[in-house]
Amino acid sequence: MSLRTVVEVALHFESFRNVDLFHQGLYHLKSRIYREDGNRRLLGTPYSNFGCTLQVAEASSKPKPARTDHHHLIPAHIIEDQCTFSTRSFLIRYCEEEVELDDVGQFRIEIGREEADTEMPLTMEVDLMFADLTQHGGADRFGEQPDVDSTEFKSISTQLFRLHRVETGLHEFCPVVFDEFHFCLANIVVHTAVLDFRLRIWPTDQVLVRPKPAGSQQAQGKASSEGSPAASSSPVTAVAVPAIVAAASGGGAGGNGASGGGGAGGGTMSGGAAGSALGQPSSALSLSERVFAGAAEGGPEELLRIAEGVYHRHIGTLAASYARQAEWFNTVCTRCLTEAQREAIGELCRVPELVLPEGMTANPSSSSTASASASSAPRVGGSVRQALVRRIGRDDINERTLAASLAYDLNEVSCQLATLWYKLLNVMSYACRETAAFLRMAWEESIIEQWGASVLRETMNGPLSDPEDKCIGDAHDQAAERLRRTAKAKVPESVEDLMLLPSMEERPILFEQRYLPKSAAPQASGYSQLPLLLDGRIPSAPKEYRGVHLFVLVHGFQGNSFDMRLMKNNIALLYPDAIFLCSNSNEDNTEGDFSEMGIRLAQEVVNYICDWCPGSALGRLSFIAHSIGGLIVRSALPLLHEYSSKMFTLLTFSTPHVGYFLKNITLFHMGLRVLQSWRQSTCLAQLSMADNDDPRETFLYRLSQTKGFEFFQNVVLISCPSDQYSPFDSARVEIGGMLGKHSHQDVYMSMVRNIWEPVEPQRVFRFDVNFYIPEKNLDTFIGRAAHIQFLECQPIMKMIIHNYSFLFR
Repeated sequence: MSLRTVVEVALHFESFRNVDLFHQGLYHLKSRIYREDGNRRLLGTPYSNFGCTLQVAEASSKPKPARTDHHHLIPAHIIEDQCTFSTRSFLIRYCEEEVELDDVGQFRIEIGREEADTEMPLTMEVDLMFADLTQHGGADRFGEQPDVDSTEFKSISTQLFRLHRVETGLHEFCPVVFDEFHFCLANIVVHTAVLDFRLRIWPTDQVLVRPKPAGSQQAQGKASSEGSPAASSSPVTAVAVPAIVAAASGGGAGGNGASGGGGAGGGTMSGGAAGSALGQPSSALSLSERVFAGAAEGGPEELLRIAEGVYHRHIGTLAASYARQAEWFNTVCTRCLTEAQREAIGELCRVPELVLPEGMTANPSSSSTASASASSAPRVGGSVRQALVRRIGRDDINERTLAASLAYDLNEVSCQLATLWYKLLNVMSYACRETAAFLRMAWEESIIEQWGASVLRETMNGPLSDPEDKCIGDAHDQAAERLRRTAKAKVPESVEDLMLLPSMEERPILFEQRYLPKSAAPQASGYSQLPLLLDGRIPSAPKEYRGVHLFVLVHGFQGNSFDMRLMKNNIALLYPDAIFLCSNSNEDNTEGDFSEMGIRLAQEVVNYICDWCPGSALGRLSFIAHSIGGLIVRSALPLLHEYSSKMFTLLTFSTPHVGYFLKNITLFHMGLRVLQSWRQSTCLAQLSMADNDDPRETFLYRLSQTKGFEFFQNVVLISCPSDQYSPFDSARVEIGGMLGKHSHQDVYMSMVRNIWEPVEPQRVFRFDVNFYIPEKNLDTFIGRAAHIQFLECQPIMKMIIHNYSFLFR
C-alpha cells in the first residue's frame, strides 16, 4: 500500500500559428504528461477536456455555416490507451495562418510523498501530428469535401518540457516551437495544483519506455503515430496500463471511494503520512495500519502526537495549495476580467473561505479579502489534540478512530480545494486569451534572464573609428572561455524547455559594446551582465508607432533567399505583425558589380512597399544582411532616401564593410585571389580594392563617402574573430589590430572615419560572438565554419532577438 499525492495538470492550448511549415495538410497537437524514473515512466491520466467559454459562446451565437469550419474538422479528444489528449484537428493551407484553439485538457497524476518532497519534475510531451492529404486530392480539395474518417495521422516533430515544482501550483505561459523543418508555434498555458492525498492498496504501475539514443532528447516519441503509443524499429517491452491507473482519474478530488470511506479500517480512503515511516510501501491494508503501526503501545498520547504531525503535514499542504489557488484566482479576476465581466459573473468571482478542522486556524491571507501568500499554511498547535479528544472521547482514542477522523478531515479539505480548482478553471475560461497574454509577459522577462547569462556588456567611451583596445577579439575569446568554465546556467523554476537552451559549455557567448554620446562623461571599463534600462521593453509591449514594420533580409555571396529563413522565422515568432522581404533579386548575380546589385535591391524594396504597405502603412523599415549582403544594402540606401525617415535598424552579420586585407596571404585569401582571377568576379575585385589603380577611386572608398548608416536609429555590427571570410576589424568598421595587414593603411583609416563621421555614437552597437565549434575540419581551419554559424545557429539568433527586442519592435 502506498500514499500518493494527487496532482492535477490543466493544459490550455490557446492558439497555433504556421510560421514556415513545408506541407499543407491536416494538423493537431497531441500531449502527454508523465514522470520519468530511469527507463520507466509514470503516466498521467487525461480524464476530461473542454473548450473555453468564450469560444463556445461565439460558436453558438453564429448561425450554422454553410461550409465546413476548416479549423475544427475533428473535435478535441482523449486517447485512453495512450494516456494522451489531442486538440481539434485543423487544416493548414497558408503561410502565417493562425488557428484559435482554446482547447483545455485535464490530466491527473499520483506521486509518492517522498517523490513530491524531492521535487522530481514532470515531463510534458507535445507532438505535432500531421495527415498528408495528397490521396484526397490536396488540401484545397479536402477542404471542400473533408473525409476525416479516412485520414491517418503521424507524429512529425516532438518537443519536451520539464514541469518543476508542480506541487506549488504553476500558472505558466509555455510557447512550443517545433524544429526548423516544421517551424510553427503552439501557445500553451500550464496550470497545476495539489488536490488530495490518496491511499492505494496497489501501487500505480509504470509503463516501460524505450532507451533514449545517446545525445538525442528529441528522439523519444519522434516516430510515434496516432495508432500506436511509441512505434519504433527497436524492440520495446509493452506493459499494459492497469485498471488502477484509470481509477486514479475517477470522481472529484476527495469525493470517492479512493479518498472517502470514513471507516476506520477502510482500505481506500484519503490518507496522510507522518515522518519517514510513511515514505515506503508496506504491507499495511488500512489507513490506521499505515499511520499508526506499532504506536498503540505508547498509549493515547503517542497516538495523538502522531495524528497531530499528520494533520500538520498533509492538511497543511492542502491548505497551502488552497491559498495559492486563491491568490491566482484573485489575480485572474482583477487583471484578466473586465468590470462588466466581473459584474456578470457575480458570486463566481468570490473565493470562499477555507473551513479547516477544529483546532486548526487558517492563515487570514487565504480568504477572498486579501491575496494569499505562496507559503500560506494553517497554524497547528496543541488545540488539535484537544479537538480530537473532544470529538472522539479520550476513552475511545485508538488507531481506528483517529484514522477515521483523519480521513474525514482530509476529505473535507480536499473537497473544498477541488471546488476552488474547478471554479478557477471555469473563470479562466471566460478570459482564456487575456490570461495567456498576462502570463506571456512574465515568460518574456524570464527568457531574457535565461539568455542573458551568455551576454557580457561593455560601455565604450572612445571614438567609434579608433578603439583603445586593439586586441579586443583576443580578450573576448579569453573571457568566453572563463565564462564557459565557471558560469552555471540557471534552471528555470517552473517550465523548462529541453530543446531551447544548449548547455553552458555549448552556448555562443555574446559581447555587447554600446557607445555613449560624445558629450557623456567617461565610465569605468569592464564587463557587466546586468541588463541596461533600454533592454526592459518586452516584445509584447504596445508599439510606439503606426503602421507595419518591414524587415528586408539580404543574403551573401552565392547565396539565396532561403539562407535568411531561420532569422526571419525567429523574428516572426515574437513579432507576428511584422512583414518580411527575403530578397531574391541578386540570387544569380552576387559576383557582379555592387552598384548594380544595389539598384536591383532598391527596386525590389520599392516594389514590395508599393504592393504590401503603400502610403502611410509603412511604419518602420529595417535591414538584416549576411556577409556581402551588408554592402549590397549600403549600395541601395542612397536610392531609398525617400524612406530614410522610416529606417530603424541596420543589422549586419559579418559584413566586410571596408573590404579584405590582402597584404598577408592566408589560405582563404589565396583561394579568394584564385577565384577572382578564374571567375573574373567584379564583386571580389571590389572587395579587395583591386577594381582601380587609385585606391581612392575604388568602389569601397566611394561607398564610404555615401550616406547610409546615419539614416538608422540603430546600427548593429555583428562579428566573430574566428570568421576568416570577413576580417574582424572590417566587420566592426574600426581601426584595430589588423591595420598592419592592409595594403593601403592611410586609405583604410580614411574609409573608417568617413563611415562614422555623420553617425551619432549612441546609435551604434558592436556585437562580438564567440561560437562553440568543437569540430576540427577544413571549414574550421579556413574560417568558414564561424561564417556559416550566423545563418544556422538559432541560439545566437534567439539571444539577440530576446535580449535586444527594441531593435526589432
